[in-house]
Amino acid sequence: MGRVLFVTGRLAEGYVRRAAAASGVEHDVVALPYPVASLLTPRLIARHLKGMDISRYSMVVIPGMVRGDAGEVEREVGVPVFKGPRDAGDIPWVMRLVAEGKLSLSKTVPACELARMRGREEFEDAFRRAAEEGMERAREEGVVWVRDLPLSRHLPVRVVAEIIDAPKRSRQELARIARYYEESGADVIDIGMVAGECNAGKVGEIVEAVRRGTRLPISIDTLDVSEIEAAIRAGVDMVISLDLGNIDAVHDIVKDVCCVLIPYDHSEGYFPSEPEERVSAMEEMARKADRYGLRNVLFDLVLDPLCSPGLLKSLVAFYEFSRRNPDRQLFMGIGNVTELVDADSPGANAVLVGIASELGVSAVLTTEASDKTRGAVGEAVKAARMMFVARARGVPPKDLGETLLLLKEKRRRDVAYVIPEGVAVVGGCEARYRRDPKGYFRVWVDRGRGLIMAAHYRPGSEHPDVVIADSSAGRICCRAVELGLVSDLGHAAYLGRELEKAEVALKTGRSYVQDEDIFT
Repeated sequence: MGRVLFVTGRLAEGYVRRAAAASGVEHDVVALPYPVASLLTPRLIARHLKGMDISRYSMVVIPGMVRGDAGEVEREVGVPVFKGPRDAGDIPWVMRLVAEGKLSLSKTVPACELARMRGREEFEDAFRRAAEEGMERAREEGVVWVRDLPLSRHLPVRVVAEIIDAPKRSRQELARIARYYEESGADVIDIGMVAGECNAGKVGEIVEAVRRGTRLPISIDTLDVSEIEAAIRAGVDMVISLDLGNIDAVHDIVKDVCCVLIPYDHSEGYFPSEPEERVSAMEEMARKADRYGLRNVLFDLVLDPLCSPGLLKSLVAFYEFSRRNPDRQLFMGIGNVTELVDADSPGANAVLVGIASELGVSAVLTTEASDKTRGAVGEAVKAARMMFVARARGVPPKDLGETLLLLKEKRRRDVAYVIPEGVAVVGGCEARYRRDPKGYFRVWVDRGRGLIMAAHYRPGSEHPDVVIADSSAGRICCRAVELGLVSDLGHAAYLGRELEKAEVALKTGRSYVQDEDIFT
């Protein structure tokens, strides 16, 4: 790569110079006599560059925010011209990819979008190749099947999504949750029964309702023998869980489905906590399964919550059992950890699924039983994909093209402008609201449809005259102006602020209540 000329506006000149210097490429920066780079046009850029000698540059990079085709500039100046990233802070990242031959810049698409698309394509290719190779190894070493879904330590960790307290839910709600979990990427839908209750009479209709919402394999999470028998009659594909007590009663009827075994005996109140005892109990379960001819089984050493009783010992049990029984397939319930800690679930799911991947776990069970874990199924699915590609490449799960970052960023981009001398710097003031003669808005978030709703009321009316619905705060603002629904500047500023808060809430999963802060 030869010398590069970066074009920007006056206000961003310092920011672009710092970013370009960090890119490692030979370069110059030219700031055109316009304050805001995003307001530049190809025609304006071409007019100014024609007055310069730019023949020594291998390419010209214009701001990614510029609308139009960079080819219009190239035709005028005779040097290759491309769009850079939307934010100059991404220049080092983008130019590194160009220098390494991993990215070709475009005349119409901002470089940052190209880089993300390229990263996603590379990730999908790597995932597909690893899955094909993993399936070959899995066939050689043995596969556990949940209907037609193969499970193996050589394949991506499968995600089983549990519908908590299924007997207490309506048929419509069961179907809706099953559909939502499938859309989130789950591999199996689990029917969670109510501990301490026998709802065998409801199992058939529950399975039927779940089938209305999904074509995925269905499992049932219960220790009750009657419920297991009813689930087998209803045609479930997996039973979670068999323990040292109930396996003796149901082994004949579960031979044709996948079973998850645990090292407990609930009927006797036997719950080993020390790793060695838990592993020994699990090995006793393995021997029982072998005697009864159960081959399509997974082994769950049971992951405990943090601190009480403690995660570490249960992880040691998983590790020790896997080390002593490398031919046995593992199952891990990670919801015990994510539901019982007041911390954001994306990072917790990344770490837990990463640990599961290191241990060779074939499937994890999780749920979304509380507001704070909303989206946890999709997070576990994404984490499973990340860890699978990272393991296949032999690298940490970083810079893969897939990410679980939500509130934090890979690259922080703060833009600071130099205030010219003589310009007064004043503080803010409290808002003084006046009634807009055009009326007012009620704003809320429709999470089911993924939309921001803005209902406009004319003065004195109890019913809205129009509701603007969109996922973009900016587009709602534009439509409100287009329809002439705002006439007061203070009201316009208020509406824009509320709509932007609603969009942030929609993207992050935070609550949105009009006139209240999202983060407190």
